[in-house]
Amino acid sequence: MFEWLNQIDTQFFLSLNGAASPFFDRFFAFFTSKQTWYPLYVLLMLLIVRKYKMQSMWVILFFILLVVLSDQISGLIKDLVGRLRPTHEPSLEGLVHNPTKSGGYYSFLSSHATNSFALAVLTGFVSQRKRLWIAFLLWAAVTSYSRVYVGVHYPFDIIAGAILGSLIAWGVYRLLKIFDEHFQRKRIEVAGRWKAKHANMLIVALLFIVSTLLIVSKLGPKYF
Repeated sequence: MFEWLNQIDTQFFLSLNGAASPFFDRFFAFFTSKQTWYPLYVLLMLLIVRKYKMQSMWVILFFILLVVLSDQISGLIKDLVGRLRPTHEPSLEGLVHNPTKSGGYYSFLSSHATNSFALAVLTGFVSQRKRLWIAFLLWAAVTSYSRVYVGVHYPFDIIAGAILGSLIAWGVYRLLKIFDEHFQRKRIEVAGRWKAKHANMLIVALLFIVSTLLIVSKLGPKYF
């Protein structure tokens, strides 16, 4: 059964990974890079400080806990499962489109998918803003797909990572609620849902970064 699933996953991977072009090579190379999104993360932290004021350090600590858990658990699963990345799989030699670095040695499951979905889901829970939740989930989905496009993960790696990240985010949010109720007299809860302008700032920042990536990718090798 596992061999059958692996064959389906591999064929699905090859069909997605093979749909390449110079424009999308540049676009997804930028999109999949963690450094590209640092400004968005900084803005998120600044908005948390503005929203929660004295309680912001606790909210930020739980976001840090989220990142540590999602990154470490996904890395541990990679080592335990030991599934080779497409770029390291001998049977796929010469078949994988890989416009970026090959990355680590193991594939299942995707840390990018785990981390991005964890951040998206926790941000949605904390903000209680539907539009922001949708925007971040779309961002997480494209980030996850980028890993297939650049040839370093199979689709099942992405699906498993998305599920794991969402579960970790739900667990961290429950811990935050318990901590707030028992140690902070619900001060975080009293702050309530985010104002629309705060959510819109993150959405605008996200759209600005994506638009910049599209423009830079369109300019192509003429300028880069």
